[in-house]
Parts: sequence; C-alpha cells; structure tokens
Amino acid sequence: MTDTFYLHLEFTNKNFGWSINLPFLCTKCGVCCKLEDFLSAGEIYGKPEVTAKVKVLFEELGKMWEADETKYDDYIAQAPCPFLINKGCSIYEFRPLGCRLFPQTTFGMQTQDCQPLGRFKKQCIALEKGRAYKETYHFTGKTSDSTHCAENIKRTNFTKKQYQACIVKLRQSGITDDELTLFSYFNGKNKE
Repeated sequence: MTDTFYLHLEFTNKNFGWSINLPFLCTKCGVCCKLEDFLSAGEIYGKPEVTAKVKVLFEELGKMWEADETKYDDYIAQAPCPFLINKGCSIYEFRPLGCRLFPQTTFGMQTQDCQPLGRFKKQCIALEKGRAYKETYHFTGKTSDSTHCAENIKRTNFTKKQYQACIVKLRQSGITDDELTLFSYFNGKNKE
C-alpha cells in the first residue's frame, strides 16, 4: 500500500455525482523538515536510541530557551530537523504522526518551499475550478505504532470521460509523470 496523504473530491452535478482521489507525492526533499515543525509533530514511538536522542535534544533546547528565548526561537525556526540526514528522514518508520500526515498538518499547508506541495495545490485548484464539490483529506499508511494501515484508499466513482478531463486539467497544472502514475494507482485500484 502506498504511504501518502490524499484528497478525496466528490463532485455533484444535475445528473450524476462522481468522485476522484488526488494523492500528494512527497519527493522526500527535506524542505519541510525544520526543527520547529518536528517539535510540534507529536511523540515518537520507536527504538530506545531514537527516544534517547529526542530526550537529549529536549534537554539542550530547554537550556537554550532558559538562557535566551529570542535565540531559541530563531534557532528552532531555522535549524533542520535533527533526524534529517542527506535530505532523508533517518527515523522515517518511527517519525511522529505530524510528519506522517504532511502536508495536512498545522505546518504543512503553510510550507512555501515545497515544489510537490505547490503542484498539489495547483492540481486541487484545477480539478475544483467551476464545480460544486466536497473535499475530505485522508492518509493511507502506518499509524504511529507502525503496525496497522490508517485506512484503505477511498472508493471513487467516475466515467471514462470525467477521468480523462481530470488528466487534461492535471497536465495543464504541471503534474509530473510520477505524480500521474500515483494518481492512476489511487483511482484505478478500486476500478478493477
């Protein structure tokens, strides 16, 4: 199962209601991995050495805050996540829930530097434009205890013509080939 956040769009028109899934494809570039975001992402459930490193981090940050709050605020806003190594998450399977649910987090949708998120927002606008719709956000992947799937991919309902119209709009909005492949997977899986 693909581990990602996605948007389920339900459209209504006079004759027929239809729906489609728009997944977000993270390229794991690390742009969103800031210390400030990590600190607000929730608890880590994992290996003892990971939780020990987090404890040491919190102790160091506590001392920094006590010494100079302004310096602390500047530091956490600028510093990368301590678990970001070579633009990759070194605790990916143990990462906090807030990181798992990116971009549907407090810090996620506000991110300006993430190119995939910028494309995702354009894709949403392209699909929603001029239509009556209802949107719900979902996540498919492991929960914080790393054992169960959060949910299966939500069922879609569309005609071939509606699907092709979505593809045209997504291409016009700059969808990449990898994003299109994931889009096809999320919408074709329950059509088989």
